[in-house]
Amino acid sequence: MRRRSGRSSSGSPGRTRDRSEARITVLRRSGGRPPERWEHVSRTVLVTGARGKTGVEVTSRLRRLGADVRAGSSRPAAGMVRFDWDDPASWRDAVAGVDAVFLVRPDIPAAPELAAGLVEANPDAHVVLLSEQGAEAMAPEAWARRVEDAVAARASSWTWLRPSWFHQVLTDPRFYRDAVRDDGVLSVPSGGGAIAWVDARDIADVAVAALLAPDDHDGRAHTITGPEALTVTAVAAELSARLGRPVRADDPPPETAVQGVDPWTADILDDLHQRIRDGGFADLSPAVKEITGHAPIPMGDFMAAHLDHWKRAAE
Repeated sequence: MRRRSGRSSSGSPGRTRDRSEARITVLRRSGGRPPERWEHVSRTVLVTGARGKTGVEVTSRLRRLGADVRAGSSRPAAGMVRFDWDDPASWRDAVAGVDAVFLVRPDIPAAPELAAGLVEANPDAHVVLLSEQGAEAMAPEAWARRVEDAVAARASSWTWLRPSWFHQVLTDPRFYRDAVRDDGVLSVPSGGGAIAWVDARDIADVAVAALLAPDDHDGRAHTITGPEALTVTAVAAELSARLGRPVRADDPPPETAVQGVDPWTADILDDLHQRIRDGGFADLSPAVKEITGHAPIPMGDFMAAHLDHWKRAAE
């Protein structure tokens, strides 16, 4: 990503990273037990972003295994707790006394400071942070690295999850679903770069392993990918074949993808797309198989199960 300047809430980024790197094993066998083999567990876990792509899956898996889950949301429904990044009192109450936290960072500039505050409210909880693929290659002052360092500097134990692009962005109306369905276009300024697309369900399985067996994952960074790296053109071709109508891959100029958004978000998106072009999301990882015991879900299987998201009314 483009290297962003600014003060790190964890103090000196260099000192935090020096302490952290000694504890990290990237893409190594964790020794964790596959979640599906576990019996009833007795742990209390806060899941932030419990309505999100991974949060929903993490919550359901933990509950099936018998964990006491505090599913946090700024719009809590029945069975959830209020957790609003804009209201520190809400997340301090939510994190009190929990054994572990699944931390989905908020996509705002203040995320490092907010993550630091959450961890400080219960530094004894094991923190599983949802970060992003390639964070280890970023400069210490980069936003994603600052969030990681804020957690590592304060939590007694932690795990970083670094997933590639989610399959689920293809079915999300905030991203690509409507353009694929209505216009037959998948538009990403990728420059032909491949992406190791990963399913949110596989990310959730790895997260649950780290949340319930923290000793196996403490100080580790798990890069999480699917089984293959696919270009946007290949994804569009697969959609075309499965839908029985053309879906065109579009590779627009990067600047068109950031029109109408605020400068900070534009910077994040610009960096994201540049990393695709540079191959930053193409590397494959064995982490899903090694940690969970099952192979990651292929893109084709995801599409087959979600075709209704892209079908038009007349189809």
